[in-house]
Amino acid sequence: MQRAAAAALTVAIAASATGCVSGAAVWKRDSEVSLPLLLGAVAADFAVTSVLAYQVQEITLGASIGTAFAVTAVDFGVGCLFGACRSLRL
Repeated sequence: MQRAAAAALTVAIAASATGCVSGAAVWKRDSEVSLPLLLGAVAADFAVTSVLAYQVQEITLGASIGTAFAVTAVDFGVGCLFGACRSLRL
């Protein structure tokens, strides 16, 4: 039970601390999000999420990296819906 609570808390913290791509899309609403800003936001998302996921007790490094990939992919998708991917010409 404690492990599930710790995992849920980590996911909640990661969800509130990440969101760099969608945040960049909202922040640069009228102007285009540049490619360096988009890549930096993806890197920041991945780094923050992997560090937070690794803090959960008894989670492996591979599981924290997988969690970081999943959360970053979701944020990238949401950010693209908000217009962050215009610099990629998608």
